[in-house]
Parts: sequence; C-alpha cells; structure tokens
Amino acid sequence: MGEEVGCLSVTVACRREIREALNKLPGFHMKNNTVEEKIIPTFCHGCGPAKTRCAILCHVKNGRFVKVEGNPDAFNNWGRGCTSLCAKGNTGMQLLYSPGRLTYPMKRIGEKGEGKFKRITWDEALDTIAAKLKETKEKYGPESYAVLSPELWQVLATLGRRFLNVHGSPNYLHSAICATPRAAAAKTTVGFSSAAPDDWSKTRLIVNWGANCENASVNQGQPYAILNALEKGTKLIDIRPMLEPLGAKAGLWLPVRPGTDCALALAILNVIINEELYDADFVTNWCYGFDKLVEHVQKNTPEWAETITGIPAEKTKEAAMIIGTVKPSFIKIGNGVGDQAGDGTATVQAICLIAAITGNLDIPGGFYAGFQIGPGLININRISTLAEKATPDMVEKLVAPESPVWYQKSGNWDGGPTSAYYKGLRSILTGKPYPIRVLNASCSNPFSATRNPQKVAEALKKLEFLFVMDVNWASHVNYADIVLPACTDYERDDQIEVRNRREGTWIGIYNKIAEPLGESRSDWQFYLDLAVRMGYGADFWNGDMEALLNEQLAPSGITLAELRKSPRGIFIKRTSPLPEPQYRRYSALFKKLPHGKVQCYNEFIGGKDNNTNNGELPYLPVYKGPPEGIAQTPELIGEYPLILSDVHAHRLSQHSYLHDIAYLRELQPYPWVRINPATAQKYGIGNGDWVKVESRHGWSNFKAEYFQGIAPDVLMTKRGWWQSCAELDLPGYSLFDGGSEVNNLYNSDEKYFDTFYSQMPKQTLVKISRVEGE
Repeated sequence: MGEEVGCLSVTVACRREIREALNKLPGFHMKNNTVEEKIIPTFCHGCGPAKTRCAILCHVKNGRFVKVEGNPDAFNNWGRGCTSLCAKGNTGMQLLYSPGRLTYPMKRIGEKGEGKFKRITWDEALDTIAAKLKETKEKYGPESYAVLSPELWQVLATLGRRFLNVHGSPNYLHSAICATPRAAAAKTTVGFSSAAPDDWSKTRLIVNWGANCENASVNQGQPYAILNALEKGTKLIDIRPMLEPLGAKAGLWLPVRPGTDCALALAILNVIINEELYDADFVTNWCYGFDKLVEHVQKNTPEWAETITGIPAEKTKEAAMIIGTVKPSFIKIGNGVGDQAGDGTATVQAICLIAAITGNLDIPGGFYAGFQIGPGLININRISTLAEKATPDMVEKLVAPESPVWYQKSGNWDGGPTSAYYKGLRSILTGKPYPIRVLNASCSNPFSATRNPQKVAEALKKLEFLFVMDVNWASHVNYADIVLPACTDYERDDQIEVRNRREGTWIGIYNKIAEPLGESRSDWQFYLDLAVRMGYGADFWNGDMEALLNEQLAPSGITLAELRKSPRGIFIKRTSPLPEPQYRRYSALFKKLPHGKVQCYNEFIGGKDNNTNNGELPYLPVYKGPPEGIAQTPELIGEYPLILSDVHAHRLSQHSYLHDIAYLRELQPYPWVRINPATAQKYGIGNGDWVKVESRHGWSNFKAEYFQGIAPDVLMTKRGWWQSCAELDLPGYSLFDGGSEVNNLYNSDEKYFDTFYSQMPKQTLVKISRVEGE
C-alpha cells in the first residue's frame, strides 16, 4: 500500500531531534534550518462526500501538507473572516497520508469476501467495468445497474446521476436514513421544509427535537447562532434521549425513549388543541381538516404518551404550554426523528402541524421558507443531470422505490428517482422485481450504512459484479470485482464552489495541494473516463474536465485561468441594500398542497398506495413506534429490558469513516456504549468494562461509558468501527456478530419500515452483560 507515514511525536524535545525526525519523512528536506512554506486554499475533506464543504488554507512545507486553517475570505465556516475548523477539519494531514489509503487499481482473484486481489492498470479496470455494463445492459436492461449513495454527494448527484440517466437506469440507491424523508414529510404537510429560521436572534423559543447540531453543523455556525440567541433571552427545549452540550443549556430537557417521538408530538398537539393555544386565525384561513385533527388526537393524551415515551405527563404538558404560548418559535427537526424511525413520516407531520397551528410558519424567527440573502452576484451553470434523457417509464423501473412511484412522478420534489438502499440490496437475493446485476459503491460502506450486515454480505457474494472507488480500504472492498483508488479533496482541482451570502457572493475552486497518492484519481475524472468508454462521450465533454469547468463558468464572465490565478477565490461585494424580507407568503407556499392549505388532514398522500403496494397511506399522523420497545413489546422486556439506539453523526468521525485518524481516534479509542451509572451497577458493569450488548437479532461488544445524562432504561452508541488506527496500534472491529457494529442489533424486517419513505428503525430492545476476562 506504499510507505507508511507516521506522525511526529510531540515529545521530541530539541531542535536537532526535530530536524532529524522531519528529514525522515517523505518530502522534507531542511536546509540552513529553514523550511520553504506556501499556503494553498482549497476545501475540507473532513466531512467526506457531503455537499457543504468548509473553505480552508493548507500549509505546505517542502511539498508536504503540515497544517490547516479556515479560509477567512470565504463564507462557509461560520462566516467570512473566520479561520476556525472542527476536529475533523484539523486532521486533513492525517487523512491525506493515512496508511490505509488505496493507491492503485485492483482486480479480485479470490472468492468474494476473501480480500485477494492483484494490481492492474487503470485502462484494464475501466475497460472491465465498461464491458460489464454494456453486457448487462444488453442482457437485462439498463436498470440492472445501480449506485450506492453515501449521502448528497456532489459528484454522484451530478455526474453520477447524469451517467444513470444517459445509461437508462433510475437506480440511485439512497440510504432512506438521511434528509430527504424528513424534507418530503414536511413538504407534503406544510409545503416546504425549514432547517433554520431567517434569524436565530428573532426566535423567542427554540425546540431542538432530535437534532444533533453539535456534531453535524459545527462549522456551519448553527450551534453558535443558537447560543448567541440563548444569551439574549431565547428559551430552549431539548428533546433527545441523551444529553448533549446544547441540551445542558435548555430550560427543559425531555429524554424521550428512542423511536417514540411521534407519541410525544401527538400528545403535545393534544394539549395545544384542548387548551386552545393554537392560532385561531391561521387555522381558520390556512389549515385544511383541522376538525379531523382535533378528533384524532383526543386519545393521545400526555398520560397515554407517558407509558410509551418515558416522559412524565406533567413534563409533556409543560413543554406543550411553552410551545403554545411563546412566539415566535422554531422547531429544529433532527435526523433520528424523521429519517431513522419506522413512523418517521408521521412524526415529522405531527411536529410540522405543531408549528403550523401555533402560527409559526413563515414569520420572523419561525419556520422560514427561504433565505433572505439576495440574488447571486456570480452566476454559473449548474451541472445538468440530463434528466430529459430519462425515458418516460424510467421511474416505473425502480428496483425498490424509496418513496411511492406516484410520489416520485408527482413533480420531482426530491431531485430524481431513488430506490431504497437496503431494499435494493435485498433484490439481489430475492430477485424481486428483478435483481441488480452491477453495483457501484463509492465512499459508502454498505456494512455500516444500512441494517443487517450479514444479509448485506450475502447479497454482495451473490451480486454479479461490484466495483468500488474509495479513499480507504473499507470492509466491503473485499467483495469487489474491481477496486479503484480515489483521491482526497487535497489531491484534485476539479470542482467549483459558489457561496452567496448577504454580504456578497464568493466563488472558489478546489486547488491541488499534493500530487495524488500512488495512482489515485478524482471521482469526477473517473465518471468522464467511464462515459467515454461506454460511448457516452458526447454527453460528458468527451472526457475533458477543463471543458466541463469552462462550461460551468461561462455565465460568470470569469475564466478558469482567472479563477486559478485567484487561489483564495473571488469575492464580489453587494453594493445595493437588500430588500426587506417578505413573510406570510402562504398562497405561494401552499400552492402544491390540496386546497392550497396546510394538511392537518393530509389529502396529498392520504388514501394513496403506500410504499409496500399493499395498503393505503393514512390521512393523519399515527403513532407506530419501534419494532421492539418497552411499551410496544412488554413480553420481551423480561429478557431484553433496555432500549438501544445510536447517534447518526458524530464530531469525531464521518459516519463510519475516519476511525483510522490518530488525532480523532485518541479521543475515542474504543467502541463505546453510554449507560446510566445506576443501570451499569445493577448489572455489575464498571466504567470502561467491555460489555456484550445483545438483541434478538445479533450481538456486538462495546466499552461501557458511564454517563449521567441518559435515562436508566436507554443505551446509546455509534456505528462504524471497522477501521484500525496503525499510528495508535488500535484495531478495527468486525462488522458481524461479535464485532462492534450496532447495525447487527436492529430489526431489518421491511414490514417495520416507514410505509411512505422507507425509513428504517434504529431502535431495539437489548440485554447487557460484562465480558469476563476483559
């Protein structure tokens, strides 16, 4: 895998030893006690393939990346003028030089799963992939090809989707656990989704419902905007199973049991309605079916919810009274609430209705339907996905529709057709409605990205052809037929970023700060090269990345040469004042909804085929709960008395990646499970003990961490511990039973998935025991 690069130890004490240590590292040659240094702007790789990247300045000494800081000329790390980065952003050097990097193309020579490969050339790898795609398209149709989506990744959402459309396949396998299910539930209820108010300082109450902004939104400035609002008197209610830093600032913390948020939301609606705390004028003029909602929630009392959620009825009433009387308010809805529960759609619907009937839609400090930042001053051509190339029946050919086909055909609400990640993989085993034949996995490890790793392994063994392009040797690489080494963002210069803000508009381009390690290549160039080999070159700039970049820049009047000569980017300041924000644009916001009104009784989706094609979607939000729960399955709690879930995003990892980075791994060296000390002592578990956590579906080992900020009947952990860290001599862990992957523990039966958007529950009942001898 190439020469392993270690870290310079901070214990080296004298200048002579430092010089000797530096000279042993590749690329370092010190002369006359000086080191030549240059600073190169680019964008951070710390959040992996996510769409939003922080602009950074990389310090390079004698050709080696040694230090990183934020770019004060850009806008996307807290704001213009800020140079701070998060923990992940500060580890770019270790990511680039990681010993686990893939450095050359490979072809499988052993059985799938064995991990036996031989080195090949890029030409052979691309020719092999293209030949297989042509063969399967001819034999089985273009829909036999599918891609695994890591998240909203720009290269896959543009060139990847473009390739699918030109090839003729709709099968973009989205995770069904990230963002779009939540957005769809909101848009079909109130006409829009909202991640933030227009101005946090205008908000008098923030309800943080399952949102993990301390981990997921650090460098976008959201935690700091919220803290600033709190200092000025804004109230905070935090609703999460585990206390996080923001929750410690809350006036009211509701440690809801994982997977029971819908019950809590319905109980809050019950109180707001029965105490007549709703905005009667808004309800009369802009809500459809409010009378049916009133009748529906009468049974959902706080006392009913208490046995389900673990929240005392009086606390639920207190929260409802605050939400119903403090205005303006904003409810921030998190991933775990809407995207990772079997009733995620109903939960988001109910929460959106709380915001709606209290009159908090599209008002200053409330659920805001846009950003008042003014028109962009630098315009570029967005990369077209060539959706017009898609045949009219393409959506009908989805292997496993993530949301119902009728919804995906109803106006392209979510950016293009999608199949559900896990359901799509299952088609390989069931053959229903047809099996995927060729699968592309880029920066997405399916053993940790979805449920039931054992079943995923069965599917990958049976799959006809898998090709993987990744930065690191992930565990699913062992099942690939062709493996391709991907660059990090520090080794490429082929993506343009534009940031439009109130102050003006900024444009920048990724700048290469180091030559690609080994034979690694950019994912962008890979798609162009593969398209040419497939005969699709005319739709892919004939493989010329410069032509693609120039086409993007054409409307801006800025040439590629000019942009490259301005490595910190180009900023155009806004010279005219922005217009005053416009609010209460209800007729425009609700125009896609039946009757042009908020759907208290949802006729947009109600009564239509659900995602299983054997039933109808409900008109009103209905509590379903987790497959196994303390209230749902009381017959199980004698053997499995605790409920377990996991955090989706974490500040020290990028989903299941970055556990090989020493700076991050030393802060969380072992797979952890957080447990209330009283619960731990009940089972004879000490702080730091290895424990076996077992559900009806599998078992995994973790290290117990005492944590007071968690209910006695709840355990919380995180997924993805497959990477080892050579620099700290820490192992990676198996993704199957006996390892440390939480996805082994969850119920993966599709009947428990959300029937509108295929969300998979991540809650289960478990038992815990100390691992003897550890």
